[in-house]
Amino acid sequence: MRENRIRLNGGFHNEVYYDKGINRVIRISEPGKTKDIVLAELQWMKFLYDKGVRVPRPDMSIDIEAGRVKTTFEYISGDPVDVTNIAHWNSEMFEQMGRILGRMHALSKECMVQDVNRPRWTPDNPDVFQIWRKLSPWLQGKYEIWMQRLVPYHITRDTFGLIHNDFHQGNLIVNEGGCLTVIDFDECSYNWYAQDLAVCFYHAYWQHASFNGDAEAFCKTFLSSFFKGYQEENLLHPDTVEQMLIFLKLREIFLYSLFLRKWDLDSLEDWQKFTLQDLEGRIEKESPYAGLGDFSCLCYKNKTVGKLMRTVQSRGFCEQNE
Repeated sequence: MRENRIRLNGGFHNEVYYDKGINRVIRISEPGKTKDIVLAELQWMKFLYDKGVRVPRPDMSIDIEAGRVKTTFEYISGDPVDVTNIAHWNSEMFEQMGRILGRMHALSKECMVQDVNRPRWTPDNPDVFQIWRKLSPWLQGKYEIWMQRLVPYHITRDTFGLIHNDFHQGNLIVNEGGCLTVIDFDECSYNWYAQDLAVCFYHAYWQHASFNGDAEAFCKTFLSSFFKGYQEENLLHPDTVEQMLIFLKLREIFLYSLFLRKWDLDSLEDWQKFTLQDLEGRIEKESPYAGLGDFSCLCYKNKTVGKLMRTVQSRGFCEQNE
């Protein structure tokens, strides 16, 4: 019954509710989403859940409500990650985020391609979610340049697979014991692992710098802890580290375009005006995000391993690990 529903934050695309009568989360997908594409998302979540990853257990039945796909999920007790709360936002939590994402990428290698039908990056279709057509002409040119920089990379099991595609602290729930649960797999797709890593760092740095300051020190603290956790669960390929720079810039373009479409441009708050101006300037100048032009010095466990990984050729590396 709809009177039992409490509206939750569904982001820009979906309607999300908590149904207190059945103690479940209900999601009404954006118009245009089909049953097949949503079912594939649920299959991926169920696969991860069965493998021990902390995600909401999805109900595999799908309904239609007012012409839109309706799905239900296990309700996760806890709170959204608060970057101003030291109990939520610390080195141990960053390491846990890395372990979770590393585990998901490692499990992606076990999930057969034909089992989950989701959008897929290819050299002929690098714009997986058709973002390019939503951009203004000058942004289209920038976006095309950065997308094409991914094309020379070879797809391998160590760099590419089924990913969350929107992995950041806004899609994590923390319980009283400090354990994180990953939510919102709505955008999951076959893409480069670097996309998940870049999005995670992008939003962590953005929110920390906005609310806490001390941005330069945060980069080292976050990345060293996050990469440490990631490498406990999955191999971090040199190509993935290089590609993060590309995906950070693509994220800037995506967010800039999204905000222009979703925000009321006639009544922007000061922080929104600053965000749009900052994003536009960074995109035009192609400024490195957070001032970082190389992640390799922060991502490997020690200098010896880092030097070795950076000098290994992609094809030879993968042949040794297959």
